[in-house]
Amino acid sequence: MTVLSSAVPIPAEGVAPAQMTIPQQYVHRNDDDDVLLSHFTADADGTYRIAVRWPHAHALFAPTADGRENPMLMAETVRQCGAVVSHLAYDAPLGQHFLLWNLRYEVSDAIHTAGLPLAPTEAVVRCPTVRLRGGKLSEFELEVELRRESLLVGTGACRATCVSAAAYRRLRPPRPRPAAPAPLPAPVPPAQVGRDRGEDVLIAPSGRPGAWLLRVDQDHPVIFDSQSDHVPGRALIEAMRQTAAAATGRPHAVAPALDAEFHRYVELDEPCTLTAEPGPAPAPGRISVRVTLRQSAGPAATGLVTLGAPGPDPLP
Repeated sequence: MTVLSSAVPIPAEGVAPAQMTIPQQYVHRNDDDDVLLSHFTADADGTYRIAVRWPHAHALFAPTADGRENPMLMAETVRQCGAVVSHLAYDAPLGQHFLLWNLRYEVSDAIHTAGLPLAPTEAVVRCPTVRLRGGKLSEFELEVELRRESLLVGTGACRATCVSAAAYRRLRPPRPRPAAPAPLPAPVPPAQVGRDRGEDVLIAPSGRPGAWLLRVDQDHPVIFDSQSDHVPGRALIEAMRQTAAAATGRPHAVAPALDAEFHRYVELDEPCTLTAEPGPAPAPGRISVRVTLRQSAGPAATGLVTLGAPGPDPLP
C-alpha cells in the first residue's frame, strides 16, 4: 500500500472521528435524486466510512421486475465513493478529471439467496494503492464493502487516474462537430431488456446475430447528468447488462455481479458495436455473459455480466 498523508485529519487513537456532510458536487451529480451518499468519516486506521442512501426508484437503474432494488446501483455507489474519497481524503480539486479503468461489484450470496433487501446503509472504503504526482493525486484503487448494519450486502472495487483540466484538454482535443447529429437507431423492444420506455434502451439491432449497436441519447437527463464529451461509464455498464439480457433471452434477469474494464473512451460520433458470448460458469443458478464494445480504434470496453433471477429463485 502506498501510504500518503490524508487531506482529512485522521483522529488520534481513542478520539471519535468527526462526521462530515458530503457536498453534492463531490459525487459529480447534479440531480439530488442521483446522489447516493450523504456523510463521510475518516477512521484512525485509514478506513473511510460513508453513509449510503439509495432512492426508492432510480431513473436509470430502475427496480427489478419484482420491485426489489437494482444491483446495478452498487456500481454507481462504488463510483461515487471513489469521487468522494479522492476529494475529501486526498484533496483532489473539483476541476480534476477522473479516468475510470475498471469497476466491479458483487452481491453477497447470503443476501441474494435469502431474498433480503439489497439497499446498504454504509460503505466501508479502503484504498490499497494511492499515488501522487507533483504532490497531487494521480491514481487510486478503491475497495468497498457495502453493509446494512452488521450485514454484508456486497463488495466492489474500482481504479482511476486523475488529471488536471489542462492535461485533459491535451488528452482529449476537441473533435469537430458534425453538421447534424446522426439519428439514433431504433431501439430493441424495451421488454427484451427489462425496460419500460424506449428512451432508456441503450442498444439497437445491428442486423448481425449476437451483435447490437450502442444508442445513447445525449439529451437523456440521467445518463448525461453532468456534461461529457464521451459516452459515460454508467451508460456503458447498463448497455452491457441490456446486451446480456438480449443475448440470453432473459429480460428480467438482474445482474448480481459485474466486472467491467474500460480500455479507451467510447466516442459519441462513431458507431459502437456490442457483442456477446458465454462467459465462465458462475455459481449454480446464475449465468455469465462477456460483452465487448468496439469502435473503429478497436475494443473500447469489456464486461463480464453475471445474471440471476430477480428474487431468491435461480434462473431456469
